[in-house]
Amino acid sequence: MRYQHFKGEPNVCRSTPGPRVTALVSLAATLILALSRLAEATTINANSVSLSDVAAAIASATDGDIVIIPGGMSTWTRTLSVKKAIELRGAGVGSTIIRDAVQGNDLISWTLAAGYLSRLTGIEFQDGGRTSTKPGLFYVSGSNTNGSQFRMDHCKLNNLNGYPIFDTVVGVLDHNSFVVERQQDTMFIYGARWNNQNYGDGSWAALSGYGSSQFLFIEDNDFVNNTAYLHPMTDAYNGARFVLRHNTAGGFFVATHGTESTGRGRGTRAVEVYQNTFDGHNLNALAGGTRSGGFIVHDNTLRNYWTGAYFHLNNYRSYYPFAPWGGADGTNVWDVNEPNAFFTGTAASNSSGTTVTVSGSPNWTTNQWVGYALRRTSNICGSNSLSFGEIRGNTSNTITYTDSFNGNPPTMAFCTGDTLEIRKVDHAIDQPGRALGSLITGDTPIRPPGWNDQVTEPCYSWNNFQGAAHVNLTAHPSIRLGIHYFNDTPMPGYTPYVYPHPLVTGGALLLLPSPAATRTSQRKHWGKKQEKTKELERKPGKKAKQNPANEMAESQEKLGN
Repeated sequence: MRYQHFKGEPNVCRSTPGPRVTALVSLAATLILALSRLAEATTINANSVSLSDVAAAIASATDGDIVIIPGGMSTWTRTLSVKKAIELRGAGVGSTIIRDAVQGNDLISWTLAAGYLSRLTGIEFQDGGRTSTKPGLFYVSGSNTNGSQFRMDHCKLNNLNGYPIFDTVVGVLDHNSFVVERQQDTMFIYGARWNNQNYGDGSWAALSGYGSSQFLFIEDNDFVNNTAYLHPMTDAYNGARFVLRHNTAGGFFVATHGTESTGRGRGTRAVEVYQNTFDGHNLNALAGGTRSGGFIVHDNTLRNYWTGAYFHLNNYRSYYPFAPWGGADGTNVWDVNEPNAFFTGTAASNSSGTTVTVSGSPNWTTNQWVGYALRRTSNICGSNSLSFGEIRGNTSNTITYTDSFNGNPPTMAFCTGDTLEIRKVDHAIDQPGRALGSLITGDTPIRPPGWNDQVTEPCYSWNNFQGAAHVNLTAHPSIRLGIHYFNDTPMPGYTPYVYPHPLVTGGALLLLPSPAATRTSQRKHWGKKQEKTKELERKPGKKAKQNPANEMAESQEKLGN
C-alpha cells in the first residue's frame, strides 16, 4: 500500500492501492472472468469443411465456444463473417484445407469481440482460383481498448492470391507458415482505430510502450519465399505497432509505410525486430527498415545478404508532396523547420537531369548541403515539374537533388534565371525517430494548436550480425545519426516483452481448452480440511445442425456471424 496526503486534512494519510495492488486486483478479475468463461465453453463440431457447414456451426456458437472443422478439403466462394469470440480449430495443416475462390471480397472477415480471446488454429489455406490479388484476404479487426485479443497459430497460408490485414489487433501470430510464390506482400498491419480514433492518429498521440503487451506479436513463424525476388515480410501503416521475434525468414525484408503514399492514414508508429534468422537468398543487401516512427532492431542473425547488409530508415516526403501532407521542403507547417533560408540565388543555366548550376561563385564546401531541401521559388518556363527536392550532393557551385518519386509530376527542373533557396527540415512529421504529438483529427487533417510538438525518440540497432560483420541502420540524409538513430547502442531502459507470448503458453488463462481437457480447482479452504477438487462443469460438445439449404448459403455474400 502507499499513502496519500489529502488537501485540507494536514498530516492525515489515507491508504490508496499502489501499482502492484492495482495490478493484482486487475489480474484477479481477469482470472475470475477467464475461469467462468472456460466453465461455460461448448465444443461445436462442423459437419464438414464446406463454408455452409462451418458457418452453421459458428451461427450456433456463443462467445467462448470452440468450433471444430474436421479434416478434408473445400473450396470457398463467399466470405465467412465472424463476429463472435470463438476458437476456430481445424484438424491441422495438411488435414483441414480451405481453398480460396472468393472474387473481390474477403475470404474471412473477423471482428473481434470485446473482452475475449478469439483464435484461429490448425488450418491450411490455399489459392482456389481467386483471379486478382486481394488486400485483406483475411481481415481481422480489433481494438486496444475493449479487451479483445487474437491468436492465429499452427496455420499455413500457402501461396494465396492476397494477404491478411490485422487492424488494431492485440495478440500473437505464432507457429504459422507463410509461403509466397508470387510478387506480393505477406501481411499488412494497421493501428487505425488505436484509442478509438481514426487513421492511426490515436496511436501516434499515445506512448510507444516498447516492451509491453500492446502490440501484435509475430513470433516463431516460418516465412518461405519460392521466387527470385526479395519480398516484404510485413507492411504496415495507420499507426501500426508490431513485434517480429524468433521467426525464420528466407527471401524477405521487413517493410512499413510512412505518413506519405497512403494518403490520410498515418505511418507506422512502433516496431521491434529481434532474435530472428533472416536469409537473404543472395538477392539484395536490404534486410528491412521503416519509413516512419520507432524502429528497435537487435540480436538478429543474417546470412546470404550481399556484403554490407543493412536496415534502412527513409522519409519519402523529403522528395515528394504526398497529399494531404505535402512535401518536406523546409516551409511545410506539418514539419519542424529552420526559420530562414541558408542560401538564396538564381540558376545560371537550365538544369541538366537532377543538377543545377548556381550563378556567381558561392564557393561551397563539397557536400555541405547534403540532406537540406532545395526549393525553386520562381517558374520562368512554366514548368509543371516539382518545385523542391532533397539535396544529395553539391560542388562549389552546383547542386544535385532527388528525382521524382513516381514521375508525376516530373523531377524539378530549372530554367536560366529561376530563383532558388536552400532550407533545412529539422524534423518531418512522423519521420523515423519521432513520436507522440498532439492528437490530429478530421478526414482532412486538422493541425492542432502548438503543432509540431512531436518529440525525438530515436531508433536503435545493436547485436545484429551477418557472420562477424555488424548489421546496422542506414538512413536518408535528413534522418540524422546521433539524433534520430543510434547504431551499436542498446535502447536505454528497454526490456523485451515476455517470451513466449502469454497467449502461447496459456499463462494468462485466456486460451480456450481443448475439447478433452479438464480443469480442477486447487483452492485451499483455510481453517478447514481441504475439500476434494471439483471438475469445472462444461457443456457437452454438440453437433452443428445440418444446414437445410447448403447451396443457398454458399451463394450468400457473407456467412456466419
